[in-house]
Amino acid sequence: MQYLKIDNTTTLAQLTDRVGSRNVEYVLSENNLPRTAAVGKAFRKKCDDVVATAKANQKPGEPLVDWQRRFTILNTMTKDSDVFETACSLNDAGWCILSELNTFPKMLKIPYDIFTLPDAVDVLGDGKPVDSVVYNRAATQLTTYPHTINPAVFSEYNSGAGVVSSDVLVGGNVGSGPSASPFQWFPIPWGQVTLWSSITDKTIDFPVYPEEISDGRKANYTTMPDLLYQYEPWQVYESSGPRANTYLFDMHRDMWTGDHRDGKANELIRFCEAQCYPEYKGSAINVPTVTLYIAGQPIITGVMTETRTKWDGPLGLDGYYLHFTLELDIVEVSDVALDHNTVMNKGLIY
Repeated sequence: MQYLKIDNTTTLAQLTDRVGSRNVEYVLSENNLPRTAAVGKAFRKKCDDVVATAKANQKPGEPLVDWQRRFTILNTMTKDSDVFETACSLNDAGWCILSELNTFPKMLKIPYDIFTLPDAVDVLGDGKPVDSVVYNRAATQLTTYPHTINPAVFSEYNSGAGVVSSDVLVGGNVGSGPSASPFQWFPIPWGQVTLWSSITDKTIDFPVYPEEISDGRKANYTTMPDLLYQYEPWQVYESSGPRANTYLFDMHRDMWTGDHRDGKANELIRFCEAQCYPEYKGSAINVPTVTLYIAGQPIITGVMTETRTKWDGPLGLDGYYLHFTLELDIVEVSDVALDHNTVMNKGLIY
């Protein structure tokens, strides 16, 4: 099981970016939340209402959730050590929320049977089973008066010789189960590579830097008609440019949320392809211009003349290819007049 941390300020757009547009409906349904822009506030109110109702019906001297109910819940969390430890550290109100909503305060439950999130600081559910020593100590304290669990149960335990469960054994390797994610070793450069469109005035992020960049400038000359007794033809200058660049991106559909069914890769591809088409408004035809930013610097501004996508295996859970390359051809539309001195004085990267 997995849980995603949120706070009171979390918006629906932020949640969608985190789990993917395809999965956000599953998350809202799993947590019985309405589709509202202020999803963080809606979840906070839901938790507050649950606690308030429980306190209104609470009998004097009794906890909101008795130890038998807590013990039953803990027994369902033995496959994730961090989830188990978080539950053991809850206060009375936290146990009330967990018992009624099946999730933790400030956390949304992820429908684990539909998709999974990669390991991250805001994700609870490491897929590592609880060691038998820890479980026995926690169970003993919970079932014994005063029915509380001392956090020292976890700090005193040395996890170096923990129990290995078959749930995390894949190909004979420990830690390569469903929760193991390559993104903890290869950070995604979010916000570093961005494409802006003039028509929508929106940007979209790439999860990688360009694998290859083909950059170049050219001058256009024509030759004068053949002159008598000339060894070489005379070159007559016509124009310079335009600068036409090609950017190659090498990507995998799991790079966004860890679930290749989230539709984020398709969203990126469609955004780029749309820049090859104009917008019709009555008799007016608006042609989009784009700007590619890398590390905050505009690399090129111009028109998208072609996009090319190449797919290859392996196949994902949805039966489609996981790996793809995306090539973008952009012809520069300079915002300043270019001459010898202007180009000479440009920065190293532009």
